Amino acid sequence: MLLDQKRTRRMVQIVAVLTSIAFGGVILVVMGLIFFGGGGQTQADILLDEAKSRVEAEPRSADAWEQLASAYAGTEEFDQAIEAAQRSVELEPNNFRRLQTLVSLQVRQNDTAGAITVLQEYTTRNPRNGEAFLQLGQLAEEAGRTPLARLSYQAFLRLEPDDPNADLIQQRLDDL
Repeated sequence: MLLDQKRTRRMVQIVAVLTSIAFGGVILVVMGLIFFGGGGQTQADILLDEAKSRVEAEPRSADAWEQLASAYAGTEEFDQAIEAAQRSVELEPNNFRRLQTLVSLQVRQNDTAGAITVLQEYTTRNPRNGEAFLQLGQLAEEAGRTPLARLSYQAFLRLEPDDPNADLIQQRLDDL
């Protein structure tokens, strides 16, 4: 019996020492994180900081605002990304690439109605951009706005009759 008590006491001491060592290791890791940081910024955070700095330095640059929109999208801050993309479009309202950035962000946020409105405004200002009418038709079709989809596809085919997708779009138009 005395031997079992000694053995038990020795086991308790060993467990206590091992627990102390493990707890000490956890404390060292926590202290290291506190004093030396938790691994730094992610690449997306770095790109966002750079984009914010660029917008501060060049507030009238559509490129800077589009870069900020992309950076916000990279950090999944889509409301801010949409605001930055809208500012980019405001600075260059006839630049279709900038508009596509805004539309894709709106669609990603399930704001198809907003994306359709943006494309309608663009096609009013730029009635010769067949690609814009094609995208408007596709969004309108997905949203169940058949008359708008039909008109948009017709405008695309009138503007881009030799486009490689013209036959496919004609078939979609026939199916509406």
